[in-house]
Amino acid sequence: MMVTNSVSEILAVPVQWFKAANGFVYGYLGFWGQLAFDLFLLYLLFLIVFKITKTAVRCVLFIAIPSMVLSFASSYFLPFSFSIILPVCVALMIAINIVRS
Repeated sequence: MMVTNSVSEILAVPVQWFKAANGFVYGYLGFWGQLAFDLFLLYLLFLIVFKITKTAVRCVLFIAIPSMVLSFASSYFLPFSFSIILPVCVALMIAINIVRS
């Protein structure tokens, strides 16, 4: 319950800012200015959500899955357990992806 209250308090500030900015734009630029402002903000929100989703999917595809496969193979051939060698493989995959890009 406390988490939802803190999230709603955090989200209340951008909503209040949006209402104030929307009223300001409507007052100075009218309906079409307000429509353009709203479309711009929706596009910006879509762009941010898309970039975050794309980054998360790439992290899973290029870091998490290969590091688990590499950890499993390494734990099969080396005398280390899966949980001990997994952080090493994650760091290795991060370094490989940094060098690759």
